[in-house]
Amino acid sequence: MIKKNNTRFFSYRSFLPEFKAMKEFSRAGVNTVCIFPANTDNSLGTLYSQYPPVWRWFGKYDFASLDKQFDDVLAINKDAAFICMIDLNTPIWLQRQMTTQGDSSECESFSMLSCACANPKWVNNTMEYLEAFIGHMEKRYPEQIEAYLLACGQTDEWMDYSRGSAGRHKTKAWEQWLAKKGKAVIPVPSFDRLDTASFENFIRDPEKEQDIIDYVQFTGDVIVDAILTFSKKARELIPAHRQIGMFFGYVLELTFQRMVFGGHLEYERLYESEYIDFFISPGTYGARPIGEGSGFMVPNGTRVRYNKGFLHEMDHRTPTYNCSLDKFVSIGCVVPWKDQADVNAGLKREFSLAIINQISLWCFDMWGGVFKTPETMKLIEQSKKIWDKYSSIPQQSKAEIALIVDPQSARYINDNNTLVGKINHDTRNKLNQVGAPFEVFSFNDIPYVNLDSYKLIVFPGLFTITPEKMAVLKKYVLNRNRTVLFAYAPGICDGKNLDTSRIEKLTGSPFNSPELRVVPQSGWTAAYLSKYENMNSAMLKKLAFEAGVHIYCKEEIPVYASNRLLMVHTANGGKLKIKLPQSYAKIKELYSNQIVAQNTAEFNCEFKSPDTLIFELSPDN
Repeated sequence: MIKKNNTRFFSYRSFLPEFKAMKEFSRAGVNTVCIFPANTDNSLGTLYSQYPPVWRWFGKYDFASLDKQFDDVLAINKDAAFICMIDLNTPIWLQRQMTTQGDSSECESFSMLSCACANPKWVNNTMEYLEAFIGHMEKRYPEQIEAYLLACGQTDEWMDYSRGSAGRHKTKAWEQWLAKKGKAVIPVPSFDRLDTASFENFIRDPEKEQDIIDYVQFTGDVIVDAILTFSKKARELIPAHRQIGMFFGYVLELTFQRMVFGGHLEYERLYESEYIDFFISPGTYGARPIGEGSGFMVPNGTRVRYNKGFLHEMDHRTPTYNCSLDKFVSIGCVVPWKDQADVNAGLKREFSLAIINQISLWCFDMWGGVFKTPETMKLIEQSKKIWDKYSSIPQQSKAEIALIVDPQSARYINDNNTLVGKINHDTRNKLNQVGAPFEVFSFNDIPYVNLDSYKLIVFPGLFTITPEKMAVLKKYVLNRNRTVLFAYAPGICDGKNLDTSRIEKLTGSPFNSPELRVVPQSGWTAAYLSKYENMNSAMLKKLAFEAGVHIYCKEEIPVYASNRLLMVHTANGGKLKIKLPQSYAKIKELYSNQIVAQNTAEFNCEFKSPDTLIFELSPDN
């Protein structure tokens, strides 16, 4: 068994060599820098890197270009340490060469990832580059490299945009996968069938569509198999203390036409791998505006269960953000913060998310200008000091709400239905506004985590309940004097067929109940929503309160909390009353370093508009 390295990183990243910004971050105490020696273009078709590509031909590498990208940083900061991304995507010359050999799009990994991963020639060529790259870096920078990130697929986040397409290699891999599973070898499902589903054009019936359900799992398995092959080789080439990370597991973020065939549903296989130390995602794009609750794209409770690290990518757009990639191409400002007050409140929210969850982060400068003002840099310096102090002090979550996602049920979903985004993504965003913290787990975590403290458990997409899953529910969830909220057709499938009567048997409410129904059961309370459109933060807040969840604020605003720290974020400001689950001797706001209350379980605090405050809760003076 490989010994795990749980070192955390507070770091800086940019696509461009932003040396001035690197100096500013160094002065703020941030010396870890992520470098991306890219060989490929970005999703807009422009260059990721201003340096020449490293991978130039079969067995031919421009290591001088590689070295310069690191040496240029060391020239301005001799104390710099590096997180090194390895671009495994297909360079244009390799795509052209493999196409002439009859491989066509089955080697274009950026948009057709599962096709490339099923192509042994692509895997072998890419593996040679991986070995050469790491071999050089380990000789040249043995003291400076802290971690390697394996990057591939759409935006280098291991996302597959093939939407079920298959060529010769993927078709052959599909046939081999079926045979290995003891299933009849059948053709790849047609696009017409992939784009529709039996039940309300949303849920697949295994009696008619088991081949599609299998094909979804196969597509994820092909990608995960390739990742494990690459990460195993990387682990063999580096010392034990060097970490390996990657972007993966976006089950809370990928929505319409991306959740099912995006390749991330089989994330649990990677989370249990001994070859990978940590995972990364940007802060969700779906809850970035000021006043909303942000959050992770991955199930945080699952990665904690597997003792994996996590790195929170802060790529939020500030008013000084550079949108121009070159003189012809620019990128839209996704949910920009409009002024410095927004920047201060937004960044404090993101830093608090990382501090309270005790995870790594990087400030992603993208194409420069994000962290440009002196006030912003002062905030980063303050945040780094707070993060340094609290990132390793033991903390316990105070969440009493659990959101349970189920990637196995997601295999049964029609990716072409807009309801996909309502399941995990929108439910998380509404829970953000309850005024109490929550945690996100995967269904398979249930027997392995302690759910005793959770008073409200939310299942937004538990469409498939096999007899084995029902046994888990009865043993760990449905007998603990708590409220369990199900949304849209829970248990309609038992893994063999669809039957709407199962919904009423589980929840006490018929499938098409017009509004929220709460039905007491033996030892627990069932709540059921037949329509995602009827779910809102006020309803969730009321349900949580009635279930006995401790509500910190009466307002519908984001709250993160551990036994040591509490964050409250608001767009509107004003005097807010905050109720704590117990009395504390001293309550101190960390950015102002002001004691705001003593010897109390509730206090009033004045917030700016907008504002984020993070409090240290001390049980004694």
